[in-house]
Amino acid sequence: MKKNLFSVLFTLLCIGTGILLSSSEPVVYGDYTPVYMERSEMENAVKIEAAQPLHKTGKIYLYGQYILVNEKYKGIHVIDNSNPEAPINLAFLHIDGCIDMAMKDNILYADNAIDLIALKTTDNFASIQVTDRIVNIFPETESPDGYWSPYYINQFRPDNGILVAWKKKS
Repeated sequence: MKKNLFSVLFTLLCIGTGILLSSSEPVVYGDYTPVYMERSEMENAVKIEAAQPLHKTGKIYLYGQYILVNEKYKGIHVIDNSNPEAPINLAFLHIDGCIDMAMKDNILYADNAIDLIALKTTDNFASIQVTDRIVNIFPETESPDGYWSPYYINQFRPDNGILVAWKKKS
C-alpha cells in the first residue's frame, strides 16, 4: 500500500513539475526576471535621446571634455564637463543591454546586449550613427543574484528573444 501511495505521489510531483516548466511565462527564481527583446527591435532602438536623470549607473568613461556614464542595461549618459564646477547633462544614448563602452576617434564602442556596436558620433554628441555591428560576440550573463543560469535563460526564451536586461521584482 505504501509503495502504491509513493508511486502515485511521485507521479503527481513529476506531472506538476512538467506543467510548471512548460508554461510560457518564466518561473521566477530569486530577485530578478529576464527581459527579452526581438533582435530587430533591439537593433532599431539605438538612438540619441534627451538627457535623463542618472539612476542605476555603472562604468564611467572620460573622453576629452565629456564624461560617459553607463546606465546599466539601458544606455549611456553624455555629460559635458568643460566646466567641472557646472557639468551639463547633454544627452542619453539609448542602447538596450549596454553595460560597457570605450571610445576612440569619435567612434563609441558599446555592447548592445550580445552584440558589439560602433557608433560614429559628432564632436558634441549631437548625433550618432551605427556604423558596424558584430552580432552574438558576447555571452548572456547570469542574473545579478545568480539564480538565472544560461539553462533557465534559454528554457524560457521567447522566439527570436535576446536577453537585454534584468528586472528586479517589486
